[in-house]
Amino acid sequence: MRKAFVICLILLIVFGGIAIAGDIIGRRVAQNEIAKNVASQYQLDHTPDVSIKGFPFLTQAIDGRYDEIDIKVGDVTEQGVHLTGTTVALKGVTAPMSDAMHGDSSKMVADSATSTATVGYDDVNKSAPHDMKVSAAGSDLLVRGPYTVLGVTQTVTATVTVQPAGRGVRVVPQSVKAGGTTVPVGLVRQAFTFTMSVKGLPLNTRITDVKVEQQGLRVSTTAQHVKLDSLNVH
Repeated sequence: MRKAFVICLILLIVFGGIAIAGDIIGRRVAQNEIAKNVASQYQLDHTPDVSIKGFPFLTQAIDGRYDEIDIKVGDVTEQGVHLTGTTVALKGVTAPMSDAMHGDSSKMVADSATSTATVGYDDVNKSAPHDMKVSAAGSDLLVRGPYTVLGVTQTVTATVTVQPAGRGVRVVPQSVKAGGTTVPVGLVRQAFTFTMSVKGLPLNTRITDVKVEQQGLRVSTTAQHVKLDSLNVH
């Protein structure tokens, strides 16, 4: 009886090992194929890092629904805008098993998609009002530009806040200085309050958060019921 128990235990370990190995291999194959598909969509010169979350993978594959798929796209240029550190998190992805294993995204749909990317200030300035320049000073965002009062034009620097505004970023001045002298915000509020469009975002996403970084604005976006083959920018 003890011998039979030992044999059963060995068989369980062997088959368990085979199942785990199959799960790991299947996950890796699907991740690699999806990575190739994303690289093709974005016309990347590198292969992104794809991670299919949840265990076991094979159960998700058989059901055709995945808890989460994370994609580290990295650097990408779209519509003349260079995005760095681009990531996409897909939640509740529905996909036929054969499509996932072959990286075919034409039938894949995610309940939600969240992306983050940093837009450099050179690109941010392209959508700023004429003659205005945006830069960071620590955690503060500064907007520098000309302002005319009683026929006299001088350069002022406004410390501003940034807010999500659809597919753009709303800039609102909080304090203003000219040549080291504080200027009443009310004098320049209208001129220094504006919305900058952020190009290069995935289709149908909306900005939900903006953070000021030294390299640029770190923008987070979200969208619902997203087809994976529409994640590329149009």
